[in-house]
Amino acid sequence: MESAYGAMKAALIHFSKGVARRLAAKSVRANVISPGTIYIEDGFWANAQRHMPEIYQHYLKRNPMGRMGRADEIAKVAAFLASPAASFTTGSNVVVDGGLTSRVNF
Repeated sequence: MESAYGAMKAALIHFSKGVARRLAAKSVRANVISPGTIYIEDGFWANAQRHMPEIYQHYLKRNPMGRMGRADEIAKVAAFLASPAASFTTGSNVVVDGGLTSRVNF
């Protein structure tokens, strides 16, 4: 069964790019964060580790960093994007996945 996640994420990225272009002159920034496998206690990957260890291990082994990400690593990217340090960053999709995906964003 297909999931609507991919279509919704693509729509969000596209929408954000439009907002960024439309409101950039007013100093409004719009960016998207695309997290990879993020381990949170009682989250999806913790549940998979307990109940579907083969799936958990499969995704763990796929990541070049050899681990899953942490929530604070996503939060730090969000804080950066919201900060003055990212004042010229808008319309971006920041992939935070430890190198898991092989696509190139340009």
